[in-house]
Amino acid sequence: GCGPVQGRDVNGPTAMMLSLTSWEQSAYLGGMVVNVKFAPKHLTPEHADSFIAMLRTFLQRGGIEMQVNVVDRETLLDARKHPENHRDLIVRIGGYSDYYVRLSDALQEEILERREY
Repeated sequence: GCGPVQGRDVNGPTAMMLSLTSWEQSAYLGGMVVNVKFAPKHLTPEHADSFIAMLRTFLQRGGIEMQVNVVDRETLLDARKHPENHRDLIVRIGGYSDYYVRLSDALQEEILERREY
């Protein structure tokens, strides 16, 4: 996987994707996966064209794989507090998906701390 360390990404998703595609990834078996988290309010139908354009640019610049979680911080925090209400919440980890409430505290925290765009 590749991506900014939690808290270090301060210039937004476009800057992050441009940075991650500034180096050659094809030498790595299967490429390098990028984990990103978007709040649902930013992926509404009126934002679809810009989101698709961003993904296309990532791929055209040599990006190999992007795993996208569409969930907000409040939902993740509520899932930790009330797991019985979020048994169907699935997140991308790093090459696989799993139910958020079944993850270890450390993995839940890692996902929670990912930069939310």
